[in-house]
Amino acid sequence: MARKTGNNYHNLLDYLYSSVENFNPESTYELLLALLSAQVNADCCLLINKHEQVLYKSPTLTETKFSHTILKKTLKQNKSFHIQNAIKEIDLKNANSIVGHIFLSVICIVLHARNNDIAGALYLDRHELEKKTFSVFDFRQAEDFTRKFADILINEGLEKIELNRLRNDHGFEGLIGKSNPMLNVFEQINKVAPTESNVFLQGETGTGKELVARAIHKRSKRADCPFIAVNCSAIPKELLESELFGHERGAFTGAANKRKGKFQLAHRGTLFLDEIGELEPNLQTKILRALQEREIQPVGSEKIVKVNLRLITASSKEIINEIRKGNFRKELFYRINSYQIFLPPLRERGKDILLVAEHFITKYCLENGNYIPPPYFTKTAKEKLLSYFWEGNVRELQNIMENLSINCTEGKIITDDQLKFYPIGSDDTPRVQNKISLKEAAEKAEKELLKSCLIKHNWRKNKVIKELNTTFPTLVKKMKKYGLKRD
Repeated sequence: MARKTGNNYHNLLDYLYSSVENFNPESTYELLLALLSAQVNADCCLLINKHEQVLYKSPTLTETKFSHTILKKTLKQNKSFHIQNAIKEIDLKNANSIVGHIFLSVICIVLHARNNDIAGALYLDRHELEKKTFSVFDFRQAEDFTRKFADILINEGLEKIELNRLRNDHGFEGLIGKSNPMLNVFEQINKVAPTESNVFLQGETGTGKELVARAIHKRSKRADCPFIAVNCSAIPKELLESELFGHERGAFTGAANKRKGKFQLAHRGTLFLDEIGELEPNLQTKILRALQEREIQPVGSEKIVKVNLRLITASSKEIINEIRKGNFRKELFYRINSYQIFLPPLRERGKDILLVAEHFITKYCLENGNYIPPPYFTKTAKEKLLSYFWEGNVRELQNIMENLSINCTEGKIITDDQLKFYPIGSDDTPRVQNKISLKEAAEKAEKELLKSCLIKHNWRKNKVIKELNTTFPTLVKKMKKYGLKRD
């Protein structure tokens, strides 16, 4: 049964109202497809990239089924097609999409980028039996429409999405953020990366400590050599020494073969030890010796092995407190803490929360190919994201966005009701934080940075002034403002 024009019109009006209300940036492209769809009375109107992913569809459509066979043919031959009756085409009539969905008539127009490479295609079809096939006039209209709006559809649509995707995927070595706390982290990475200094990363679980370690390695002189990461809390304590230093055959039960440890594998490169606060005191002593002497001794071996590596360590525990409790050796802390970077929790990064959410929802939508472009968060959804406590930080947000990309397959807008959080903390852990401004978030990050720098330099103000590139009056003023004083 043919569609009712009135229903399409009202659907379009509803969509436009919703888009304006929520400032949906994708409206322009989809409105163009809606207009073209109405002009030639198409059942389906899609903008598809060269990877056969649907980027935009007319908002009046309820489904996005299309003929992959016809699309592949169009892209392979680099030629626009007008097929009046697909079932009568010898090389198409047996295709599953043609037989199963009865794509009666199809128009598929190749779209070219500025360098004349294929960027994608504009796809239209009629698959309702009551309708006539596309005429030559319909085909000419579609071609004329494409020429008229090519700059928007291709240069602002297909190419821009690809560029944005690449930019979001890489960012600052995979790190995303524009808040002052994160810009400060980026600046510190750039400062310390070219040096040979050991780096200590302090931050809650899920704040991206391994990403920062990889960023330092990629920007260092050792970038072409191995980057080896070890999570000290994920390996049984009785096996951790062997994991780090290696072992000889028969050194212990189960050691069937000789094996190199992470220190050897990271030779000439970078070794990242995450959750170093979980190390046993005995192993702390051996690591300290390895750093001082630049040599290790595999388990069960009398042979000494020379190693040359840069060490980056991280902890979600407050190491200073662990030292005071007697759980961590201060000599090792002095060795690993040549330069400290504090990673702010997600809840203190202001609108970075929205940037990270959009990054992950886009990433999973592209991977799953279930709907492109990704959905758009309403104002209330954004407020809900910004007000949540994020006890699991970026890792928790990533999990929620992946879940959302699977469940929210209908429509382009995500409301606050669709955001489902799963707080795990104790009853006294706040589930929703008070609203925080960028200024407040920056002040919190500044306080933590100042505190860590003072501790690092044993409260010697001249050293802190030099590292933070500030003045004595400013330092004293900030210490007084944040109540920082030596115990």
